[in-house]
Amino acid sequence: MTAECAHPKIDDRLQAAIDLAHEAGRITLDFFHSTSFDIEEKADGTPVTDADRAAEKHIRSVVLERYPDDGFLGEEFGEVTGTSGLRWIVDPIDGTKSFIHGVPLFGCLIAIEAAGDHERKHASLAGVIHMPALGETVYAQAGRGAWWQRDGKNPVPAKVTTTSRLCDAMFVYTSNDYFRQTNQTDVLTAFLEKCGHTRGWSDCYAHLLVATGRADVVVEPAVLHPWDIAPMTVILAEAGGHCTDWTGAPTAYGKTCISTNAALYDEVMAMVQGK
Repeated sequence: MTAECAHPKIDDRLQAAIDLAHEAGRITLDFFHSTSFDIEEKADGTPVTDADRAAEKHIRSVVLERYPDDGFLGEEFGEVTGTSGLRWIVDPIDGTKSFIHGVPLFGCLIAIEAAGDHERKHASLAGVIHMPALGETVYAQAGRGAWWQRDGKNPVPAKVTTTSRLCDAMFVYTSNDYFRQTNQTDVLTAFLEKCGHTRGWSDCYAHLLVATGRADVVVEPAVLHPWDIAPMTVILAEAGGHCTDWTGAPTAYGKTCISTNAALYDEVMAMVQGK
C-alpha cells in the first residue's frame, strides 16, 4: 500500500461496509420479493422507492453512530460533513429501474474515500459492490487486493481478464438511451462494431463482471454521480484493471466511466476520446 493510500482506520471501516451492504441488501430483498413498494420520481427524473430510502437510512444511522466524525454522502439523503478525514459514499440501490421491474441486477454500493480526494481525482480507499438477489459481493482496499464472495463461501481473489483484442472482448453497457441522451451514440456504435460480444447487463453488475473476469469492457457516458462509481475505482484497480473517467482520471467525479482490463485500457480510452 502506498503512503498516499494508506490509512490506519480503513480495515475496520471496510469490514463495516461489507456488513452494512449485506444488511441493506436484506432490507431491499424484503421489498423486492414482496413487490410492494411505492415509487416516486425525483427532480432529475430518476425513480426512487421505499426500499432505496429504507436501506440508506439504515446504513447512514449505523455509520454516523459508529463513526460520528466521518463524512457521509448518500444518493437519497445528501451529505453530512465530517472531521475525521474520511467520507462514506453510498448508493443503497444501484439499478433502481432493474429493481422496479423485478430484474435481480441491482446492487448496494459503499465506498470510503479520504475527504477531499475528489478534488485531487484520487480513487477511493475501499469499496464494496453487493448484489443481494444474486448472492455476490466484490470488495477491495487500496493495496490489499480485490476479493469476490459468492453464496456465503470463502472469498477468492477478484481478477480481470487478460483479453488483449476487442474482437475477442465482452463489451457491457447499461442502455443505449444514456448514449442518445448525451449525444454519444457514435461511441456506442464504435464499441458495438469492434467488440466480439456485447450484452446489456446493467449498472454496477457490469463493473462487477469486469472485476471478476467475466466481461472485459464497460463504457458509461456522462450521466453519472459519485455514488454510482466510487467503489469501482479501487475495486478495478486492485483486480488488475482500470476504472477511470473518459479523461483517464481514476475518479468518481468525472461523470463518465470506463472499466476495463489492463490490456484493453489504452485502446478503449482512445475510442471514447474519438482518436
